[in-house]
Amino acid sequence: MKISTEQRRAGLFAPVFALRSKDDLGVGDTKSLTVMMEWCARHGFSVLQVLPINETSDDNSPYNAISSVALDITTLTVTPDTVPGLAEKIFAEVCPASAVEKLREGPVRYRAVKKLKWELCERAFGHFEKMRNKSADAQREQFAKFIEKEKSWLADYVLFRALMELNGSVPTWERWQVEHRSPSAARDWAGSLSAAARKKLARRERFFAFVQWLLFAQWSAVRADGDRLGVALMGDLPFGVSRHSADVWARRENFDLRWSGGAPPETFFQPDEFTKKWGQNWGMPLYDWSFMAADGHAWWRQRVRQVSRFFRVFRVDHILGFYRFYAFPWRPEENSVYAPLTVTEAEKRAGALPRFFPHDDETEESRAANCTHGEALIEMLKDAAGDSIIVGEDLGVVPVYVRPSLTRLNVSGFKIPLFERDEASREYLPPEEYPPLSVATLATHDHETMAGMWESWWREFARSRELAKLPDADVELVQQGTCASWELYRTQRFGRLGDRVPLSVSDYEPTVREALCRRLLESKSWLAMLMVTDLFGMKIRFNVPGPVAESNWSERLPFNVEDVADDERRKEITGFIERLIESAGRKG
Repeated sequence: MKISTEQRRAGLFAPVFALRSKDDLGVGDTKSLTVMMEWCARHGFSVLQVLPINETSDDNSPYNAISSVALDITTLTVTPDTVPGLAEKIFAEVCPASAVEKLREGPVRYRAVKKLKWELCERAFGHFEKMRNKSADAQREQFAKFIEKEKSWLADYVLFRALMELNGSVPTWERWQVEHRSPSAARDWAGSLSAAARKKLARRERFFAFVQWLLFAQWSAVRADGDRLGVALMGDLPFGVSRHSADVWARRENFDLRWSGGAPPETFFQPDEFTKKWGQNWGMPLYDWSFMAADGHAWWRQRVRQVSRFFRVFRVDHILGFYRFYAFPWRPEENSVYAPLTVTEAEKRAGALPRFFPHDDETEESRAANCTHGEALIEMLKDAAGDSIIVGEDLGVVPVYVRPSLTRLNVSGFKIPLFERDEASREYLPPEEYPPLSVATLATHDHETMAGMWESWWREFARSRELAKLPDADVELVQQGTCASWELYRTQRFGRLGDRVPLSVSDYEPTVREALCRRLLESKSWLAMLMVTDLFGMKIRFNVPGPVAESNWSERLPFNVEDVADDERRKEITGFIERLIESAGRKG
């Protein structure tokens, strides 16, 4: 399958964890994704976008991975047919039907899901190692080849994972036993163990390699299925990696651990007082770009090659970070301490204030230096990506030089109507004016869906109308309602629905939803991407930036992927979008 930014396409965004299938184990997996690709192929979507699939930490954030290469076990389809060594009897014993049915209800329960999948893989691995037949011998040979081929990252990763188990199954290596806190110390420690203890450690390392072998095989098959169906998988490459990752543990020289990366304050995302005042403190370390340059950015090239292995297109999250990266002189766990402090108090306590690296954007010289710095790094990413297409997530506080720079580099940026406005009137810019080299979408996983925003605006507008009748009305709340009414007007005008405010919030469905989908697909952007939640007019939200909450990254679709168009409403929406994709010239 070949894909080019010269061809107009329609895409669907659906996080893997959110997909629900008839026989999943409480979370979406590679099998669910294949079924979703089949649905996309039938109805004109030729790109299916997912979130990062790397192994996550205990916050389950796909943007806080404990490995830049290793894949997350939650995405693994674990059945006797898909995992060598997993017998039907063992599967039935570990996964009684009643327990699995309960696990499938509601949002993802990560602890239970991960525990179940790890146990199934443990049981399968024990049997896999003992099996003696031609088929098993051939599979073990493939496994051995995988270990050899991937040893540049796999050797450190499996040791890191084995040591995690010995340190309470947490990745915070800075708090591990002293002899485990670096690869050299850990290997010296391992060499001092008894023969039996060394054998036990080696077996744990081999087990973690086994799970990665399964995951790499399944994701390679998913890509092949996409090629067969004419649906390009679109992945996601986060700019950062967790401080408590195998990468930082093993290759500390690549990172600057004195600072904690994040994003500056902005007007759109203000979920709490800290974020409103200081910005988002993600906790990831900065990169030592000078050190990385010495070996040709080998670590980055390895990351990009891994993403390109599974994805024909991939989004580079926070591509702004390659130009300049905002960082804090304190860790996220200290945010609550700094939230109420003044700038002077914060500087006195931390010894510095949050700032951009390598330079701020205050002068023409610093802007030019940042631009040159970013372009060199993105050229490196493109070279490593080969035939895969890079899309840059250029949202947030965007320097004036970034979008022209991405255009020069032939990298698509994003166009979201809510953010693409005339500065004076705040009206949405017409999608006919979006550049062809762009990806248009109504919202991302970090936003409320359009249905959710519409309802929120209506709630504020209706409340302000009632408050305005009172003699002692709260002026600020009335003003919020006025602003909300303007957002309703602007959204209607963008959708070519006139200037009359609808009489009730229920007017969103189907009138406003269909108008917004139509305008998006009519844009000049080469790729028009709809979140599955916006397509079906749902208010499910996948993430709220800033706070760590169990509700983030856990909401699932209310239907099985096998039954996407089973009820009348979804059937009508499916027919509508299929006709719209064809009329907009986006059928792949």
